[in-house]
Amino acid sequence: MTRLTPEDLVARAEISDTLHAYSRGVDRCDIDLLADLFCADATFDYGHGNVTSGRESLRGLFEAATGRYTATSHHVSTVSFLEVADGAARTIAYVYAFHDNAEQDLHLHVWGCYEDELVDEGDRWRIKTRKVRIAGTKSTGSEQIPERFERYARGGSPL
Repeated sequence: MTRLTPEDLVARAEISDTLHAYSRGVDRCDIDLLADLFCADATFDYGHGNVTSGRESLRGLFEAATGRYTATSHHVSTVSFLEVADGAARTIAYVYAFHDNAEQDLHLHVWGCYEDELVDEGDRWRIKTRKVRIAGTKSTGSEQIPERFERYARGGSPL
């Protein structure tokens, strides 16, 4: 195993920031942030031929997907850096995602991984290809949040 250089560590931190920003963008319905995380010609693959291509098409996908839920909570962990070299990277990151659709009385739990290829575009690392692969799902009935808690705002950046 080759020891990591300071430059390698910076790249990994910046890549991790991109992967985590995706969760924040989905959970806050921040479509501008989400679109900016992807290359102009990016592809997003849910499997079984369900692929969306291009940043503007992804914007529409994100608007439709985030708009149907009352709340979501995405957790990205166990990021494996398969390759980071010459401004390109391949990663696998495990994800757990909670979705609340109060109108349909539905909680949807999803767990699986993101298989990503990223590129350093100078101002940030962006996702060039994303494959979402799922290990499992579970649906339950929706429940009210206890009054002592306040739900975070959806619809843009919290800052």
